[in-house]
Amino acid sequence: MSMHEDERRGIEPAARISHGEATEELAERQRGWDREAEVEQLCEQILQEQPELGERDLWRALAAYRHSGRPRGASLVGAQLSSSHSQKLCERVRLLIGRLPEESLEDFSGLVAFTETFLSRLQFVCTLVVYLFAEREKGLRPEGTEGRRYVEFFVGKLMWELDVVSRIAEELPLSALEGEYMDWLMDRILDGEVLI
Repeated sequence: MSMHEDERRGIEPAARISHGEATEELAERQRGWDREAEVEQLCEQILQEQPELGERDLWRALAAYRHSGRPRGASLVGAQLSSSHSQKLCERVRLLIGRLPEESLEDFSGLVAFTETFLSRLQFVCTLVVYLFAEREKGLRPEGTEGRRYVEFFVGKLMWELDVVSRIAEELPLSALEGEYMDWLMDRILDGEVLI
């Protein structure tokens, strides 16, 4: 067997890869990144094009870049609509505060404090579930992602905390809800049951 035939045998399997497959494989390597500097550079590029982008939108843009080579995700029409409605609600609440009876102001303040704390907690849990997905699904997995696990984790965690909030609200006035919820949360954090 000549050297030329040996080389040809080594090339034959590679020649079976179509041009499209080879192009896609090369593009995948180019779109992937492993170093922090690459991520920072890409983030800077995306944020220069869209400076108003929030963190979660930036994550979606990075995923779109990995998927298609373009840092554009789907438009967030739903988020824009809810933002418009939320703004109207906020303006209405400002007016209604002046119409609340004085004896309900303490409960109103307690409810606002609780919702602010819970919203912060909810944002953390949302970030946690996205982090868990990215951390556990990194690398190649031929069997694919079992996305249901992450949704079940998210729902289970929220239902557990909402159940606690419901029990606290049955026993205490709204003015004490936020403080009691924070005490419960800190106890769970110290016991290692929840992450901060």
